[in-house]
Amino acid sequence: MKAMARFAGAVWLGISLVGAIMAGEQTPWVAPARAAKKANPIAADAQSMARGKQLFTKNCLSCHGETGRGDGPAAKDLERHPGNLSDPKMFEQSDGALFWKITEGNKPMLSFEKTLTPEERWDVVNYVRTLAKKP
Repeated sequence: MKAMARFAGAVWLGISLVGAIMAGEQTPWVAPARAAKKANPIAADAQSMARGKQLFTKNCLSCHGETGRGDGPAAKDLERHPGNLSDPKMFEQSDGALFWKITEGNKPMLSFEKTLTPEERWDVVNYVRTLAKKP
């Protein structure tokens, strides 16, 4: 009986996901708990944020835009809208979660694991924090 209930639940979940995809809804992009708990080893000081801004401008601005709103020049050609990094809800995400997302990527966003060093990715996290107003 439990196996049948699990199977029915899995079928319902599958149908729900297909329905959401067909309706154009995006599933939330959530970092694994272990990654989200990772502490930022780089102080969010002026030097880190300046390095992060430079890296953001080079690697992220074309899609996320100058102010992080997802309105960069390349955004219009993407199958999914880039995340709005200026949204105050960004503060609901930990530094570790942002670091994981920058590292892993999520199509159409590229992975920066091999492009940027861990320190550079933390600098980007520190800079991205400046784009959203605290709620």
